[in-house]
Amino acid sequence: LLPVLDAADLAIAHGADEAVGQIAGLLLDTLVKEGLEGVDPKPGEPFDPTQHEAVAHEPGEDGGPEVVDVLRAGYRWKGTLLRPAMVKVRG
Repeated sequence: LLPVLDAADLAIAHGADEAVGQIAGLLLDTLVKEGLEGVDPKPGEPFDPTQHEAVAHEPGEDGGPEVVDVLRAGYRWKGTLLRPAMVKVRG
């Protein structure tokens, strides 16, 4: 079902009808009740290779790598990582 959530996220980001958001919300709520958790790092958060997959990189200043942008959501199922968040990192 993760590809369905991804498709709904893309549709919403591109201005899909309000009904798409409602259906995606219902699906996500149901999955969360069963044990799904999002892996959603915020920009500026340190990069964690156990939770994030870096697919793009930009040079940065001193310090460890940090998340710049989330390109695809990640998910855990009852605490076990199903798919890391796909991110762009700096540093």
